[in-house]
Formats: sequence, C-alpha cells, structure tokens
Amino acid sequence: MKIFLFDIGRVLVDFDFQVLADQIAADAGRPLEPLTPRDIEMDAAVEKGLISDQEFVDYLNASRGLTWTVDSLISVWQRVFSINEAGRKLFIDSIARGLPVYTLSNIAGLHITAIERNWPGFFDGATGMFLSYQLGAQKPDPAIYRMVLEKLGVEGKQCLFIDDRADNIEAARAAGIHALQFIPETHPGVHEAVAGFFGLA
Repeated sequence: MKIFLFDIGRVLVDFDFQVLADQIAADAGRPLEPLTPRDIEMDAAVEKGLISDQEFVDYLNASRGLTWTVDSLISVWQRVFSINEAGRKLFIDSIARGLPVYTLSNIAGLHITAIERNWPGFFDGATGMFLSYQLGAQKPDPAIYRMVLEKLGVEGKQCLFIDDRADNIEAARAAGIHALQFIPETHPGVHEAVAGFFGLA
C-alpha cells in the first residue's frame, strides 16, 4: 500500500499573518509588536498540544492587553486563511482517485476549527489526519515521522509527502519517506512525481 501525506499550511491553505498582527494591534490599542521568543515558544506549545487553546488565548490576553476568547481568535484565523488552489485540487483529485490520503501538519486545534468553519467538509474524504497538537510533536522533529509510520504500519518508502518547507522535507527524507517541496516553482514536478509514485495514467 502506498500513502499520500499532505501538509496543510501553504499546501492546502495559505495564511497571512499580517491579518492577525493587525487585529491584535487594533484590539489592544497599541502599535504592532514584533514576536518575542516567548511568543514563539507558546505558539509551538499550542501546536504540540502542550497547552490548550484557552491557555494560549490567556497568554495572548496577558501579553498583549486583549480580552479575547478562543472563539475570538478562531474568528480572526478564519480571515487569516485562504485556500491554496493548487494544493487543494491535488488533495481532492487524489481522494477521487481512491488514493489513501492523510494530512501531516504542524497545527493547533483552533486552526482546524477555523478551516472547517470557513469551508465545511474541507477534509472530507481524507483517510486520516496526523496533526501535531494530537501527536505531541512538530515537524521537523524525527519523532513525528516515526509516529506516523508506526501508526500507518508502513515503511517510509511506501509514503509520498508534500510540504512547503525544506527543513520538513529533509527530515522526512531522513526517515526514509519520499518527500517533495510544494511551492509554486515545483508544482509541475510534484504532479509528475505523484503520477509516477502511484502509477497513475
């Protein structure tokens, strides 16, 4: 059995962080602030499921002078996200062809909720979803690739993975997974490689 693994961010959906930054500044009534090391640490924590969505919002409120709820943050993220048409089409077409399609993404629960509120049924037809906040690890940590292969019960050579980030691709390849960087410049080559890997006409 061969498996197709899709990243979500910059593959199935795009995002504009400026929308989030602008809304934080507007609601806090103060100028835009650069990310701090603590901000990055807390973002990683919520994406690894080490803290809850509520704890992350509590942190934002305390550090930025906000009074948001989890739903407030989800609503902002709904505006942050847009569909990546090329990746979304490949995802839908692969499902339609009957391929075993999974996601493998660094993502928090609130992000999944925002995507599903924007586009109900967005992940319908996927065989399964591997999400960092449920697995407790983020790409490019080798542990997340090992967990995915163990849960699937396959070897890396049986999987094809697409992701926008080079470091995630390199880590996947180190785990023995066929991996391709999915950026506009590589889209034609990715489609060709997918057809070859799965033996599609």
